[in-house]
Amino acid sequence: MGIFSDLDKKLTENLYAHGNDLIDPAADLPESVEERVELLMPFVQAEARELVRSQILGLIHEYRNEESAPSS
Repeated sequence: MGIFSDLDKKLTENLYAHGNDLIDPAADLPESVEERVELLMPFVQAEARELVRSQILGLIHEYRNEESAPSS
C-alpha cells in the first residue's frame, strides 16, 4: 500500500502546484489579453460576467493553441 500512498501524495502535490493551469482558460495568456477582456466586462450583464469572461478567454486560449500547433 506504500507505493499507492506515495503516488497519491505526489499526484496531489502536483495538482496543487499546477492544477490552476489545467482549469484556468487564461493560464498561459499574456496579462495584456486578460486586461483587454476586463475592459469589455462593463458591457456584459453583471450576472453573466464570469461565464462570458471564461468563454472569451477559453476561445482565445484554444485559438492560440491551434495556431501554434504544427500542421501536418
